[in-house]
Amino acid sequence: MLPPMLEESGIGLSAAGLIASANFLGYLLGALLATRAAFARQRIGWLRAGLAASALTTAAMALDIGAGGWAAVRFASGVASAFVLVFTSAVVFEIAAREGRPMLGGLLYGGVGVGIAASALLVYAGREAGWSAALLWWALAGLSVLLAIAPWRVLDRPPGAAPPPHADPGRSAADRRALSRLVWSYGCLGFGYVITATFLVVMVRRLPDARALEFWTWAVVGLAGAPSNWLWAKVAARTGSYAAIVAAFVLEAIGVALAAAGQGAAALLVGGALLGGTFMAITALGLATARELAPDRPDQTIARMTVAFSLGQIVGPAVGGWLAERSGSFAAPSWLAAAVLLAGAALAAAAGRDGRRR
Repeated sequence: MLPPMLEESGIGLSAAGLIASANFLGYLLGALLATRAAFARQRIGWLRAGLAASALTTAAMALDIGAGGWAAVRFASGVASAFVLVFTSAVVFEIAAREGRPMLGGLLYGGVGVGIAASALLVYAGREAGWSAALLWWALAGLSVLLAIAPWRVLDRPPGAAPPPHADPGRSAADRRALSRLVWSYGCLGFGYVITATFLVVMVRRLPDARALEFWTWAVVGLAGAPSNWLWAKVAARTGSYAAIVAAFVLEAIGVALAAAGQGAAALLVGGALLGGTFMAITALGLATARELAPDRPDQTIARMTVAFSLGQIVGPAVGGWLAERSGSFAAPSWLAAAVLLAGAALAAAAGRDGRRR
């Protein structure tokens, strides 16, 4: 949606970055609220509220309220997104543990990839039909409502009995260090992926046939992301979760660097595929590994990881938009993002060493 908004509203890259950062600031607040017992006790109700608010705030982006108003709307959308992610993850991971089906977590985050691809197709078709940015936002809100119907109804079902979590007295200081480093690496992921994810479609605008490439570069992120959790789960089963996380971080850094340095469509498409094929897998593997390190605090652990991720997301778009506007290209913010992703890989590797000391 960023190219049509830039064309029609006159906002610059710095303002666009700040609007995105407002979204992630709301995400941070939502993750913090999700740790509170008052919200966690009623998580199905708040999950439904998050689904409804996601659709409503998407529709509100159609209003001509300027950069400040859009930032406020995206802030509210971020709160809703965090509620959906934290509470859905908690519900799905509980079911996965009870049923002995660990791949359910991978399916959950695969839905993000499907949503990305579907949104890309809808925006591309709408732009080809001459729709305005406002009409595109209305269409996306309608798609959000349709996608919310199935989970809304399923949430009426009784959850069944889950085994009570228990603290393991054998958990060591090495586990606590591993979890801390994993949380920091998650923050690096938030910063490292979000600059390219926010501005990837804008990077295409300098190339011929930009509008078609806008669709394909964003669609390939989703298409690569949809099966990525399943593929990386297979890798993790062979190499261990920490080694898989490190490898995914490195591949994502390569993808971000390709998007920064590439002069043609192929580099941007490969960069988008590496981005989509890794960042959701790191999300799923990271949350699952963190839960193993602190099984007695599942909601708090997911929320702590989400807070670190959202802090990286808040800083990333603002810094990326400012650097791009000052330098005249996305090379500098993209190289910075790649460096931060490599730092995340190093932290994940250190967490793996702590885990092996247990």
